[in-house]
Amino acid sequence: MKKWNYLITGLLVLFLIPFLPGTVGFAAEEETQEEQLPDAYYDTIESNEIPGWPQGPQIESAAAAVMDIDTGTFLYSKNATEKMYPASTTKIMTTLLLVENCDLDDEITFSEIVYDLEEGSSHLGIQPGEKMTLRDAAYGIMLASANDISNGVAEYMAGSLSGFADMMNQKAEELGCVNTHFSNPHGLYSDEHYTCAYDMALIAQAAYKNPVFREIATTREYTIPETNLTEEPRSFLNHHKMMQKDESYYKKWCTAGKTGYTSQCLNTLVTYGEKGGKRLVSVVFRVNGADKAYLESTQILEYGFKNFLTENRKTDSANRNFYDIMGLKYLGTAGNLQSDVWKRYPAENAAVLITVPKTADTGDLSYEVREQSSDKTVISYKYNDVPVGTAEGKFGAVYAPAQLICERDVEILPKAEQTSSDNIQIESLDEVLTQTTQVFRTGYELAVRYAQRNPLIVLVGGALLLVLLIIFIIVLFFRCTAESRIRRRRIQEEKERKKREEEIERMTAAEIEAELRAVMEQERQRKEREELAKIEAEKAAEYDRLMEEKAHETERLIDELEKERMERRASK
Repeated sequence: MKKWNYLITGLLVLFLIPFLPGTVGFAAEEETQEEQLPDAYYDTIESNEIPGWPQGPQIESAAAAVMDIDTGTFLYSKNATEKMYPASTTKIMTTLLLVENCDLDDEITFSEIVYDLEEGSSHLGIQPGEKMTLRDAAYGIMLASANDISNGVAEYMAGSLSGFADMMNQKAEELGCVNTHFSNPHGLYSDEHYTCAYDMALIAQAAYKNPVFREIATTREYTIPETNLTEEPRSFLNHHKMMQKDESYYKKWCTAGKTGYTSQCLNTLVTYGEKGGKRLVSVVFRVNGADKAYLESTQILEYGFKNFLTENRKTDSANRNFYDIMGLKYLGTAGNLQSDVWKRYPAENAAVLITVPKTADTGDLSYEVREQSSDKTVISYKYNDVPVGTAEGKFGAVYAPAQLICERDVEILPKAEQTSSDNIQIESLDEVLTQTTQVFRTGYELAVRYAQRNPLIVLVGGALLLVLLIIFIIVLFFRCTAESRIRRRRIQEEKERKKREEEIERMTAAEIEAELRAVMEQERQRKEREELAKIEAEKAAEYDRLMEEKAHETERLIDELEKERMERRASK
């Protein structure tokens, strides 16, 4: 028995040595770093509330979203429908309208509208009367974020900025936006110019599906040649630093994006990424700093790439069944024990687009028929009430996951001509449950027999699991206590702030003036002390310099005397 105690104690020490110091340090460091975290950091992440959904990272952005471009599934959502100011990410909509409605080889002549901008806003120095192709203008808008070109294009397309804003709002409504109203083509701050992370993801999705927009947005560097009013070409890089290989933010999977910033909106960022067969877009709004915007966009996109499975396939009944289409191979050999329900085929070629967590249970999928005709059926899928994609094609009997287990046949197309393959009977619920129970019973019996043959391995494995559980509890304890201390400190600071505000409200003007004078006097004295300390430091440095010079001079005289003495001795 003592031997087992020693073994367990040793294993515990081995596991705790690497974790405990880092954990304690982490708690202390977390206290220091999180003191500066904005209140938005603690806002609820709506996607984390979905049952069975992978837990996304906590970020400082006031609002954020990650969407699968191909299926429209929102993988990550934080304050996604809250009103936000988009800054220059607005130009995604501006460029989309340009490439959808104009021939980019046409020429635009700019008017005085190019000067209708806030001082200091981004521009390319376009002059009234200057001409260039709409293609060059599109690159100037998306890559260089040129507000002067945005104004010129808006006037060219709609006759005025307000007319172009109407086009933007109409397009937003067509895309299904829920909290968007545009008032200008560039995104400079206005109370009437707003959107939300959900809507911006919809706009970004529509834009990326346009091949002309995608060609422009994925360009890293572009040159607008000389024009009728300029003798030098204008060359510029894409402002999105995750696309530039010489930047520390560079990500190989980042294909495109759009930056934005105003003092009222803070930093905004839209980022496109392609990795592992998935095409995602992220949106972050109201982030304090470009560094943080790039970091948090990377975090939520990596979360999307890591935790979700995207099926974007076209299949036909000749070589693939539902089991293959839905990517259920992770069920392993257990899938082979299920009934023929899993092997039902679509009647003809079908397109299946669906994004679900990698650990999703297909039993939680539901569906509804969104469109139905004799030629085509569109099935909309949901996972725990979250839209995750569609299946489109011509089907016989329903093969949707929601009807894999049922007690009756359901025909999606009762008026369509049926084939013999459409008459496959779906087994009863009892039969399917019986098969599933048998699988688990067999697995349990195998586990029991293995434990009886290898008790030592099972015992050691159990001990290791216990140690890991203890470590997890310790880490969780330190994290929770650290966060609790930070929250208590914030509450205390808030109380003190309110108390101070109440004190100020009760003070007379004379008392406030006296307090301000006292503060100013303290500041003056502090500056005097700093100035005196600076003077003393300069005097000390000068003294050290003089002493060093004297020391060098003394050494020189000693050397000369020694040399003279040697010469005299040599002459004798």
